[in-house]
Amino acid sequence: MEKLILSDEDYDYLAKGIAIGAGIGIFLGIFIDNIILTFSAGTVIGIIFSIGYSFYKKNKNKNK
Repeated sequence: MEKLILSDEDYDYLAKGIAIGAGIGIFLGIFIDNIILTFSAGTVIGIIFSIGYSFYKKNKNKNK
């Protein structure tokens, strides 16, 4: 399995993904009445999307 090596830009995307996912999760948790669940789910989804976006940006730059 290949190691995940993140650049400074990737760390920035990851931090923003965690923050945005957690914020959306807390906001949705207010309406669903389960803040802990939606906070956790939002954070995980934010991490997954930010890592996916980092891979997309790397592959896009390789194809140029």
